[in-house]
Amino acid sequence: MSPVEPGAPRTAIGPEITDVAGEPTEETQLRRLVSRYHWAASYCDGKDVLEAACGTGQGLGLLRKRSSRVIGCDLSQENLGTARRGNGGSQPLVRADAQLLPFADSSLDAVIMLEAIYFLPSARSFISEVRRVLRPGGWCILSSINKDCIDFNPHHSLYRELYGTCEIAALLRHHGFAPEGFGIIPLNQPSVRTKTFAPIKKLAISLNLIPEGKRARLLLKRIVFGPLQRMPHDISSLPAPDEKPVPLSLDVPDLIHQVILCAGRRG
Repeated sequence: MSPVEPGAPRTAIGPEITDVAGEPTEETQLRRLVSRYHWAASYCDGKDVLEAACGTGQGLGLLRKRSSRVIGCDLSQENLGTARRGNGGSQPLVRADAQLLPFADSSLDAVIMLEAIYFLPSARSFISEVRRVLRPGGWCILSSINKDCIDFNPHHSLYRELYGTCEIAALLRHHGFAPEGFGIIPLNQPSVRTKTFAPIKKLAISLNLIPEGKRARLLLKRIVFGPLQRMPHDISSLPAPDEKPVPLSLDVPDLIHQVILCAGRRG
């Protein structure tokens, strides 16, 4: 995994929109994070792994348990600083642009990006880079908010592209990957709380009242979800949720699951 010289960094996505270690979070958000990392780790046994856009690093310890070696990279210095503090400085971390990865050709077995691909200026550039740095048979492991889900909230101004099952599969196939897909967080049987707030949320979205600011979003979460908990710095001790990822067809939109998981194998 020999680094090569990276290009000039592009726009960093800082902790104002990521799942930030140590910050308040609600139960569904934490369950979603734990579920996607356990799923991603299942592709990493004995492998050399890179997590691109690793954020504040709370999933790196879980990936390290299954992998031969894990490197985290992110473009935000603030995110990486939080990750270093949370991992005690023991985890290899690199500041890098995911669209210009500082690694040699065919030097990795898996590249992971979880719920960040829609912030990239060019997802195609990232997937092209992933193909370059992967060894034959390596895995590109992605998760994305599902744009086709009945509860999707498209308000965020920093989304560059929106993905459903068809779009994410097409992106991988275009670059020579054979994808397989799964869904997590089904919303076809919503809780009483979700049913109660659904009409309010729909009205707020239609009137563009969903706040962008971090503090305002936290206040809204407390109103909707009640008391919050702290996002752990390391989720490696947390078990996978009882609900397993559900296999999905990647050729038709999935209307049920909040999050799509998609792993593409390099041919």
